[in-house]
Amino acid sequence: MINYGLLAIPLIAILVIGGVISFFVVYSFYPEKHENVSIDGKCYELVDVAHQKITNLTAEMKIRKMLLQISKVEPQNAIIPIIFNGKDSEIKNLVNRYDLAVTSNQKVIYFPNINGSVVTANITKTDLQRIVGNLSIFDVLPSSKSVVGSIGIQPNKYITYDEDEDVSLLLDKIKKSRVMEIIHNSDGVDSAECRNET
Repeated sequence: MINYGLLAIPLIAILVIGGVISFFVVYSFYPEKHENVSIDGKCYELVDVAHQKITNLTAEMKIRKMLLQISKVEPQNAIIPIIFNGKDSEIKNLVNRYDLAVTSNQKVIYFPNINGSVVTANITKTDLQRIVGNLSIFDVLPSSKSVVGSIGIQPNKYITYDEDEDVSLLLDKIKKSRVMEIIHNSDGVDSAECRNET
C-alpha cells in the first residue's frame, strides 16, 4: 500500500521550488523598455540609459515647442486657447490659480476610480509663458505627468500655419542632432532592422 502522506511533502517541496525557478525564468525575460529610431536610413534600438535619454529629450522638445509657439503670439495681452487633462481636484486648482475661462469640460474616469477631466480653456499669454517656463521634464514625462505638463496649445489666430511649420522644422533639426548625440555617446544603443511604416 502507498503512503500518500510521505509523498505529499516531497511533492509540495518540488512544486514550490519549481514555482520559484519559473518565476525567475519568466522575470528574466520580462520585456525591457526600448525605443526604435531611424536616422538617415539607419535604424537603432535604444534601451536602458539611451531609452531614458530619448524619453527625456521628447519631454524637453514638448516644452521647447510650446515656448517657441508662445513667442510667435502677438500682442502681449493675447488670449490663447489651451487643452489639458488630469484629476478633477488638480484641474480645479489650475483653473482657480490662473483664472482660466473654461470653454469645455469632458469628464473621464482614470484607473482605478479617479474622476478626471479633459478641459479646453483660454489663458493669457503672460500666464501661459509663466507656466511653460516653469515646467520640468518630470512634469511632461508620461510616467509622472502633471496637469500643467499635459497642457497643449490649440490652433489659434495668433500662430499662422507657416509659423507653426517653422517651429516644427527647427525642433526636428534640434531633435535629430540630439538623437545622434545619444546614439553615438550612450550605452544601450544597438543597430536594428528597419521596418517599413504602413
